[in-house]
Amino acid sequence: MDIREYAQAFGQVERDYEKAVAAFGVPFEAGESCPRSERVRVAGACGACCENGGGSLRRGWISPACMACRTGERTATFFVDLRCTRKCYFCFNPNQDHYEYFLSHKRDIVAELEQAHAAGARFDYLAVTGGEPLLHKDDVVAFVARAKELFPSVHVRLYTCGDLLDDECLAALAQAGLDELRFSIKPDDVARIDAPVFERMAAAVAAVPDVMVEMPVIPGTLPEMKAMLSRIDDIGVRGINLLEFCFPLCNADEFRKRGFELRKHPFNYLYDYWYGGGVPVAGSEAEALALLEHAEREGLRLGVHYCSSDNKNTGQVFQQNKGFTCDDAARGAYPWLTADAGDRFLKCAKAFGADAVRVRDWAQRAGVPCDFDGKVPMAAIPLVQVDAARSACPNVRFAESANVFEQREDAPYLREVGVREL
Repeated sequence: MDIREYAQAFGQVERDYEKAVAAFGVPFEAGESCPRSERVRVAGACGACCENGGGSLRRGWISPACMACRTGERTATFFVDLRCTRKCYFCFNPNQDHYEYFLSHKRDIVAELEQAHAAGARFDYLAVTGGEPLLHKDDVVAFVARAKELFPSVHVRLYTCGDLLDDECLAALAQAGLDELRFSIKPDDVARIDAPVFERMAAAVAAVPDVMVEMPVIPGTLPEMKAMLSRIDDIGVRGINLLEFCFPLCNADEFRKRGFELRKHPFNYLYDYWYGGGVPVAGSEAEALALLEHAEREGLRLGVHYCSSDNKNTGQVFQQNKGFTCDDAARGAYPWLTADAGDRFLKCAKAFGADAVRVRDWAQRAGVPCDFDGKVPMAAIPLVQVDAARSACPNVRFAESANVFEQREDAPYLREVGVREL
């Protein structure tokens, strides 16, 4: 078996995945219209940082909560219920656990926070979302105030579409100590000069330390989005999170009638991701990158952050792989694996067939950790040893292997999620 034969199994997994997702009613594009290599090119062209395994591009300021989201360490998000003032066709809340239940039942988020504190939890970042959280203004204000009492240095942010943010509520949130207010602007707002959300945004800028906009980049809205960036920059908004637009596996008719297709190769590695946003839509990333370039050309002051679906998933991978990174015994059992500081997967280099035997023999002589499977055959070594192995074994072909630690029946299990030729 060689690298291509070994990789065919992962290719078949992707084809099966595309077939299963397409059955929901929205097709995949024929070929990836915006390869991930464009991220690096655009970052270089507009002075942006390309980080977190290439999934996060930022020009200028970025919320510290977004940086913390990359690992999910000492962070938590709360919601009162999932009711909302809007009916967005692309909303992914129906994917949340117990969605129907939380359309009519509330959670006591202050009590939940107190319980977490009593259990020893420590938080640097907390968020309140929904639904529309300001359907429950008193609960939200009480949460912010209590969070500051229990965790004095915690950073608290609130997500809202702004429909219910009146002056009295804004003053109460500021008094309680809210650090960041994120406006979820909707497509109808972008197209309206007189949309009330922009007035609310200006009021928030005067009251809250950091005001942001967070919204998906919907393909076909580039001119309107460029104008909106300039407008919120003039208002004094500190930053915008441009999210990769996704199909939430529902409302397929709404996506089809707009001519949307799904992104080919939607994730760097296919896996059972917890984030319920759905499958990336083709064209969204290309327009998000164009907005980064636009901000640079226009010299906009606000920070512009492109948060791809890849970026959304790194926190989960980091948390799952803590079973490896924080356990001496686990690392000792898999010495050929290292955690990638970018996308958080556990990685190694693999050689196959006759190459595997050569690499195994070299590793034994050189004292390099090596895992050998004679049935394939396959040899795995640390990525940092690839250059040395190639020097000692000319013409050997290697693939990068990405893995996730899973807990199965109270025992850790290493799951390989993809390979790429080095």
